[in-house]
Amino acid sequence: MTIWDFRVMLNRQPDSAEFDQLMEAGMDDCALVGGSEPYFMCDREAGSLLEAIMSVLLQIRTVDGLWAVGVGHDDAVTLGDAARRHGGRTQASMRQLASGQRGPGGFPPPLVEADNISVYSWGEISEWLRSRMGDDIPRVDRDIALADAAVKLACRARATHRESQVRRLLEVA
Repeated sequence: MTIWDFRVMLNRQPDSAEFDQLMEAGMDDCALVGGSEPYFMCDREAGSLLEAIMSVLLQIRTVDGLWAVGVGHDDAVTLGDAARRHGGRTQASMRQLASGQRGPGGFPPPLVEADNISVYSWGEISEWLRSRMGDDIPRVDRDIALADAAVKLACRARATHRESQVRRLLEVA
């Protein structure tokens, strides 16, 4: 099995009794980082990253009123951010690839576009750069972005009291 490192953001800081309850539930492989936006840094052994994240999420839910609001990753990037992460390309180069002026085409579309700002998935861009451009950059595990999206969807469903409807939607999607 592999040990997976990830961060799980919480809706609030657990008190000391709740923290003890979480440790008893098996979260002794996670460290609580407090503050205005508390989170757990986890080193969880599991068969896959999604299994590791799911097990932590289930343990967090053993405490009434405590839940995850996100799974740590830094996937959202602008083209400038992507160029800095790449280290070997400029923002202008990224912009030309995204617009189709250079490269083979098929650059990943932005996740969000607003007011002349486009936000992309670093996981998608890095995979495209590796597979289509032959760039030598590390792989990004896109499962963490998937888990983050699922946790954020669950939070929205909880806030609107539509959890059962969203579960059914996911089953048929």
